[in-house]
Amino acid sequence: MREEEALAALERLGLTRKEAKAYLGLVRTGVSTASEVSRLLGVQYPAVYRVLHSLQGKGWIEATRDRPNRYRARNPRVVAEQARQAHADELGTAAEQIATLAEEYTARTRSLEADLYLYKGPESVGNKLREVVLSATGEVLVVSPFAVDPEVLRMILTALRRSRQRSRMILNQANSEDVARLRTDLGASIRIESRFPPARLPDTRLAHTFVFPSDRELFILNSFYRAGSLVLEKLQGLWIGDADYVRLQLEAMVRGLAAAPRRRVRALPRG
Repeated sequence: MREEEALAALERLGLTRKEAKAYLGLVRTGVSTASEVSRLLGVQYPAVYRVLHSLQGKGWIEATRDRPNRYRARNPRVVAEQARQAHADELGTAAEQIATLAEEYTARTRSLEADLYLYKGPESVGNKLREVVLSATGEVLVVSPFAVDPEVLRMILTALRRSRQRSRMILNQANSEDVARLRTDLGASIRIESRFPPARLPDTRLAHTFVFPSDRELFILNSFYRAGSLVLEKLQGLWIGDADYVRLQLEAMVRGLAAAPRRRVRALPRG
C-alpha cells in the first residue's frame, strides 16, 4: 500500500496525521525509541512524546518499561478492527440520538404549507428516495404497474436494503427476469410479487412507480423512455405530503390490486 493511502486510512480510523505517520513508521521500522520516532517524523523531540502517549492511550502502540522507553506498533489487523468497531458503536449511538429529533422534524414539516416537491435527475431522485425509505416506521409498499428499466429497479432495491423496515414490491410481470438477475440486491426483508400483466416498454412514455413509506406521504418515481430505452437524466421524483391525497391514492392502489387477475403471481426467494 502506498504511504499516502495508508495515512489516509489511518486518519479515517481516528488518528491525527502525526499519529498516523508515527504508527506507520513503527510498523515499518519495528521497535524504536522516542528520539528515533522524532527523527522519523521530523518534529521536535518533546512534541513526539505527546504523539506517542496519545497512540498508546488509543491502543495503537505499546511501550517497554526499560529506559529509554522503546515503542512498537500493535498488530495492524487487530487495532484496525478495534477502531472500526469503536467508531461503529459511536456512530450507532450518535445516529440514535439524532433519530430522537424525528418527532420534532415531523411536527415542523407537517406545519409547512408546501406539500409537493419535485426532484430531477438520478442523483437528486436517488437521495430523496433513500430519505423516504429510511423515514418509514412500518412496511414500505412499492407498486410499479408498468415495466421499468433494470436500472430503476436497482435504485429502488438499493434504497430498500438500507431500511430497517420490511418492504413489499408489486411489479409488472415483464420485470420478473430482471428481478431474478438482481437477486444480490435483494435483502431478507424485501418481498417481491409479479402481479401486473406483462407489457413491453413502448417507444416513448413515462412509467410511474409509487413508493408508500406510510399513509401520510408518497414518492412517485417517474422514469422516461424514448425508443424503448431509459433516459436516465430525465428521471423525476414527486414527493407528496398530503395525507388525505396519499390515503386515497393508497386505497385506490389496493383496490386495483385486489381486482387485478392473479396471473403468474410470483414471490421471489428472500435474500
